[in-house]
Amino acid sequence: MVEIRPTLPGDTWLILADLRPAEVAEFDALGVTSEECMRIGLARSNAFTMFIAGQPAGMFGLMDFGTYQVPWGVFTTVIDRHPIAFLRAARRWAEALSSTTVNYVDVRNELAVKWFEWMGFTLSEPVEYGLNSETFRQVRVH
Repeated sequence: MVEIRPTLPGDTWLILADLRPAEVAEFDALGVTSEECMRIGLARSNAFTMFIAGQPAGMFGLMDFGTYQVPWGVFTTVIDRHPIAFLRAARRWAEALSSTTVNYVDVRNELAVKWFEWMGFTLSEPVEYGLNSETFRQVRVH
């Protein structure tokens, strides 16, 4: 039911066509478009595209900055329709992350916050981080 493969040219448009509204709001708060986020992620990591039941569910990767890594992902509404399949696949991927993995999540993206907690990540107290001082939480693997 879940297929994860290296990202191919054209996958970006498959994902952008059905983005979750919370993803769009989070990128807006950071001052980047969803397309810009994906372009940065593709340039700085080995990216993967996930399909669930044959439908594009998201694109993700792990950017390496030497002393730390930044996981990134952009997901479609497919994960809302197939949450169990998504969570199982995501857990397998997250098990490979190192303790130097860090990122931020918009507190308004409640599903993403719950996902990070379910995955066992450590989340900080809310801090001002966004373009207009929106509230985010820092995410660490352990």
